[in-house]
Amino acid sequence: MKRILNYPGSKWGLANWIIEHMPHHEVYLEPYFGSGAVFFNKQPVKIETINDIDSRVVNLFRVIRDNPIDLARLVAFTPLSREEYRGSYETSPDPLEDARRFLIRCWQAIGAKTSDITGWRASISANSPNKTRQWSDLPEIILSVTDRLKSAQIENQDALQLIQRYNRENVLIYADPPYVRSTRTNRHYAFEMDEHGHMDLIEVLMDHEGPVLLSGYDNPLYQKYLSSWHVEERIVSAEAGAKKKECLWINPIAAEQMSQLSLFDLVEG
Repeated sequence: MKRILNYPGSKWGLANWIIEHMPHHEVYLEPYFGSGAVFFNKQPVKIETINDIDSRVVNLFRVIRDNPIDLARLVAFTPLSREEYRGSYETSPDPLEDARRFLIRCWQAIGAKTSDITGWRASISANSPNKTRQWSDLPEIILSVTDRLKSAQIENQDALQLIQRYNRENVLIYADPPYVRSTRTNRHYAFEMDEHGHMDLIEVLMDHEGPVLLSGYDNPLYQKYLSSWHVEERIVSAEAGAKKKECLWINPIAAEQMSQLSLFDLVEG
């Protein structure tokens, strides 16, 4: 599926790799939704809850779910424009208009950061990505993801409280929080997490009774406290073309369930 949102730290290039490490589940919780790369690429299950603390993210996906035709029409008649970009940082009391502005902010900004004003994403070189094509494809993408969102509960809550509320054996959690601040050079998100926030997250995820998958750049904090978890790694491109080690921490419950599934497949084969 084509990405619906250009968003910092999104996992569109890694989604299938992450999904491959998910054991069978009937209840799914994604407490840091962002662009929803993993959700939009995985198969639906019986109960799905997606959450983000950023109300503009949540508003966008509610509008895509409930009013996709009007949003697609507005975006289709919105140019790739510096003036539109400048106006996108001001929120609108109208949910439909704010969804349009948030799409402009994410797709037309340099770096797609939601933390700061970064400048308009213009194309000059003939070898640059075709930004006008990306923008003109967006109305069709909006319409294509609507049905997927109708199967989900959409929340705008504190992630830790939501994780604790869903602390049950049959709930698979995929957590993709803001990257640990020490692993990057700049702010990326409107709602950042400091080291204490990551420690609190680690604690609630370690207490979870079901399977957990946690994404992030390799970092000493996670290495120290999640040493009993299985880790998968990929080298990815980061800021300014730098290379980073993207890790997927898999809790012992999920690792054991995947091991049993692999053994079953071997026996069946």
